[in-house]
Amino acid sequence: MLFVVSVVLCVFALQCAPESTSKSTVEATEVVDDSLLVKLEFAENFSVFRSGNDTIIQVTDGTKEWKSKVSRAAGSESIRIPLDNVSCLSTSHLYYFSEIGGLEKVKAVSFAESLQDLEVKAAVENGSLLNLTEGSSDYNAELVLELNPGLFTTYPFGDDEFERLERAGIQTLHFTEYLEKNPLGRAEWVKLAGFLLGEEEKAEAYFGKIKESYQLTKLKALTKKSKRPTVINANGYANKWTAPSGNSLVAHFIKDAGGQYVFENDTASGNLTLDFERVYELANSTDYWASVIFSDEVTLETFVGEEQRLNDTEVMKNEQIFYCNAQTRDYFGKGILQPHLILEDVYQVFYPDSTGYQPHYFERFNP
Repeated sequence: MLFVVSVVLCVFALQCAPESTSKSTVEATEVVDDSLLVKLEFAENFSVFRSGNDTIIQVTDGTKEWKSKVSRAAGSESIRIPLDNVSCLSTSHLYYFSEIGGLEKVKAVSFAESLQDLEVKAAVENGSLLNLTEGSSDYNAELVLELNPGLFTTYPFGDDEFERLERAGIQTLHFTEYLEKNPLGRAEWVKLAGFLLGEEEKAEAYFGKIKESYQLTKLKALTKKSKRPTVINANGYANKWTAPSGNSLVAHFIKDAGGQYVFENDTASGNLTLDFERVYELANSTDYWASVIFSDEVTLETFVGEEQRLNDTEVMKNEQIFYCNAQTRDYFGKGILQPHLILEDVYQVFYPDSTGYQPHYFERFNP
C-alpha cells in the first residue's frame, strides 16, 4: 500500500494521535509574524512558531492541520531537538537532512534501493543507513521500533499505520512538501530539517544559494523577446489521459524557464482528465512534448507507448521532446532540493546559450 502511495506522489511528481500526544488534528491556527521561528518565503504547508511557552511545528495538507510540540527537554511527550536519530518513510525526506550534513543522523529510509546519490548509496552499502522496505512494499514497523528514532517522518495517509509507533513513544511528523505548488516552496522544507537538527544556518545558506540560482535563470528567461515555446505534458493511453494542471510544479518550471504550458490557465486542483482527441490536437500544435519516464532504453516508442497514433503528430514527427529519465536521474529524490538545476535544464532546451551544456535532469531527445 505504501509503495503505491509513493509511486502516485512521485509520478505527479502516510490521521492523528489523541490530544494527549504531541500531534493532533486541529483547526487552523493564525500565526503572528513575531512568533515565527522559521522565516519562510515560498513554502505554505508548514510553520514553526511559539505559542505561549510551547514551540510548535504545524503542518497542513490544505484541508487538515497537524501540530507537534517541540522541546529540548528530555522525557517530554514532544519531538526532542536537536535530533540525532531520524528515520524517514520517504527518500525525499532523507535528502532534506543529508543536504545540510545530517546524513549520519538518518538511520533508516524506505525504498533505499532507489537512492542514486553516491554518498547516500555508500551509507546504504556500509550499513549505516538501513532499508525500511527491503524485500517488501510496506515499511518494516518492527525495525522502526528497534531503532527507536527521535522522529519518524511520514505522509498524512493512513494514520492508523503509525498509531503503534506513537503508542511506543516514537514521535511522527507528517511531511506535505509534495503539495507545494512552487518549486522553491518544496525545496524550502530544508529549513524544517535545519530546525530539527539544530542546523538552521546551514539550511538558510543552502536554500539561499538555490533561490539565487533559480531566480537568475528565471530572470534570463524574462529577457527573451521571442514567442514563448508551447509545451504539452500528458500521460496515458487509449482514451485515458491525464495532465498536470496550471498550478503544478511542471507548469511552474515551464513558465519560469520562458515557456508556455498549454494548460497554464487551468488551475483546477489535481490532475486534468483528457480525451485522446484533445491530446492529439495539442501534440499537433505545440512546440514541445515534455515527459518524465522510467526506461532502460530511450526511443521514440518510449514516449508514444501503446498509442501509435501519436506518431502522426507534428511534435513526435519532429522529435521535439525533452524528458527526464527518473530511472537514471534522481528527479524524485535529490531533484526536489535542486529546482535551480531543473529550471536551467528546461531553459537550455528553450534557449540554448551554453556550448557543451551538460543536463542534470531534463534533456532533449536525441535518437
